[in-house]
Amino acid sequence: MRELSVFIDESGDFGETRDVRDYYLVTFVFHDQDNDIKDNTIKLENSVKESGLDIEYIHAGPVIRKEGIFKEYSLDERRQLLYKMFNFVMKCPINFCTVAIKRKEANDRVQLSGKLGKAINAMLAEHMDYLKGYDKVIVYYDNGQRELGSILNAIFSIQLYNVEFRKAEPQKYRLLQAADFLCTIDLLQIKRDEKRLSKGEQQFFYKPNELKKTFIKGISKKRI
Repeated sequence: MRELSVFIDESGDFGETRDVRDYYLVTFVFHDQDNDIKDNTIKLENSVKESGLDIEYIHAGPVIRKEGIFKEYSLDERRQLLYKMFNFVMKCPINFCTVAIKRKEANDRVQLSGKLGKAINAMLAEHMDYLKGYDKVIVYYDNGQRELGSILNAIFSIQLYNVEFRKAEPQKYRLLQAADFLCTIDLLQIKRDEKRLSKGEQQFFYKPNELKKTFIKGISKKRI
């Protein structure tokens, strides 16, 4: 029986936005269960430990912005962590896609829910031939935002008869962390294109064109 896992992460929230330039992103990571990633996961975890870093969850945004537990880490250490996740993503047999909603077109919960539903529905329809090649589709989401969880449940259930939903913690699933990483890079691509990277983001990616040539170009090879 062919089984597909879909790991989902989002950037943004359903509250009213204070900046019309904001976006709401949802990233979907697709993993064929016939393709084992155990070795990739072990290599990532060993690499983190060998660096002397005690990190269970490589949370890309806070790593870049030096937030939370990552406040105690130097720029070099945080860059090491992001590159380790980047290498993990690039070596894993996975694909992904992201839907993005402009908040200036969806400034409240109702509008955002409607636009997200349509965008996710269109994404599934576009890749339906691929999805129908599997006997079972398991969707992993941490239910961090109930509105998004409800939308995902409704849309996937309508489109696919063989879908199952599982609540998952990012600390336990490296591919949820991969979805977080990919979502973060896609948001950074938007901000870079619009010339509004924050000072902290610019300081993190201090090498000329590093963000574009390494990260943005790199993950483009993984788009479904």
